[in-house]
Amino acid sequence: MKDIIWKSFKMSDLFERSTKLALSINQKDLNLSEVKDDEHRVALISASRNGSGRVGYVSNELLDENTISKNKITFDDQWGYTFFQKEEFVITGGHNAILEIIDSNFKNLLDNNLVVYSYLSLIINKVTIKSEIFGYGFKINNKLDREIIILPCLELTDGKDFIWENDGHYYTLAVDYIKELMDKAKELREQKTIRLYEAERAKYEAERAKYEAEYLKEKEKVIWKALGLGKFLDFSAKHVIKDQIKTLHIYEEYENGRIANVTASKENNGIVGYIDENEEIRNKKVKNVLTIAPDAAYAGMCFYQKDNVVSTGHNKVIEIVNDKMKELFNNNTILYQFLASIITKNFCKTFYGFSKSIVDSDFKKTLLLLPCIEVAGKEESVWEENGHYYTLATNYISYLYLTGRVNANQKLIDNYTYQY
Repeated sequence: MKDIIWKSFKMSDLFERSTKLALSINQKDLNLSEVKDDEHRVALISASRNGSGRVGYVSNELLDENTISKNKITFDDQWGYTFFQKEEFVITGGHNAILEIIDSNFKNLLDNNLVVYSYLSLIINKVTIKSEIFGYGFKINNKLDREIIILPCLELTDGKDFIWENDGHYYTLAVDYIKELMDKAKELREQKTIRLYEAERAKYEAERAKYEAEYLKEKEKVIWKALGLGKFLDFSAKHVIKDQIKTLHIYEEYENGRIANVTASKENNGIVGYIDENEEIRNKKVKNVLTIAPDAAYAGMCFYQKDNVVSTGHNKVIEIVNDKMKELFNNNTILYQFLASIITKNFCKTFYGFSKSIVDSDFKKTLLLLPCIEVAGKEESVWEENGHYYTLATNYISYLYLTGRVNANQKLIDNYTYQY
């Protein structure tokens, strides 16, 4: 649009960083639910880059109505993660804050055009996150008087309904132009994402076809058996290092000499960044294992780690102790992914979380129902039971798992729509 004037603003001219409404209670005492329900209706926003900073929903009985906000921008001044929160929320404080709009006319304009809040959060993220300047070593100034954003504006001829005045000229935000930009970005994002889902579905379909013939043979012989996790898996913290995450430099991308750090997260296989390898990390790193979050909001989330990982905490490693079973899994890593998915189903969204952690005794007494086949003798078997020899139905498991991935991607293709 030819009338657009791009104007620069210090963030401190537009926003005030505020923690006035931050909760005075520790996050671990909030009885969080991963999903919103009648007993947990208000989101808790913390200093996180995932899920718009949302780490769960707070128990209603612990809420003070005066601390609840809606239709505001939250801001993490450690890393700069900035999100528009259009549902009711509370914040934890610390590095997390609300960016309160200073000018009442500007706030009214945003409240009547909520998509502009989303646009502002994206622009701020470009300055903070994409710059790769901020983090543990360099914190964003609480006064917000260093950071500058550039916004599309319109000059008003009559001086009515203006937001900013400069040398006798009156300006407002170019709302319609911003809406056009956001709609176009939404369309492009949806097209790109659906193409990715289609490619993923095709990949899993091709992989599944390799197992179909053997799946049909094993299907007639499958016996579902309950196996205790303690019988063939070890549960430990052998990969946890002494250094805390706040003392380390965290990289977003992998490079040679860096090792993945896995903690309590449901995104990216639990990996929250990469750290420089040192002697302790060389001794602690593990691969071809499962990792699981034992506590907090994502307790029970389990992932297969094919590459080396360590952890700075809130994480356990699961290793196969039966040599024959480990050989099966190493020869077909789909089995690791299948096992991770059913462990997640058993532990996630249950009573484990902030108030109760998954400990060794809980883990080892848990039973999993697994598809097995009886074999003729000891050489072919993984374990013996009452004079009978069994192994896992590996082709059956692979086909089931890949069918699940095909169906999951098809569902994403059918239902995906990008939300600001």
